Amino acid sequence: MLRRASRVVSASPVPEPEVSPGLHRARELLLAAVSQEGTARLAHICLDAWDGGDTVAAGMTLGALLRAVPGMGPITAHEILGHLHAGEATRVGDLDRAQRVALPAALARARRPRTTVGE
Repeated sequence: MLRRASRVVSASPVPEPEVSPGLHRARELLLAAVSQEGTARLAHICLDAWDGGDTVAAGMTLGALLRAVPGMGPITAHEILGHLHAGEATRVGDLDRAQRVALPAALARARRPRTTVGE
């Protein structure tokens, strides 16, 4: 008689630390702003995080902010992260100088409508 060993697979390999309700709400507000205003608001959030003035923005994952951009799906967000050599869990404040410089170009390339099949 053969017995199968069952594997338990965790949904997220690293559990998110407990987040206060205030911090959770602040993150929700930033995501809502990006979903309403798009890449322009995303740019402002990133600049605020990089200037050191917004610790909430600096602690947010770039993947979450990218997926909040209207019309941007998870595949496009993943492609942008790949272009930046960043992971899904990379925090905005942790992007290095080269990634920060490459982000606008990656966004522009992803958001540009394709006009021909070969493009």
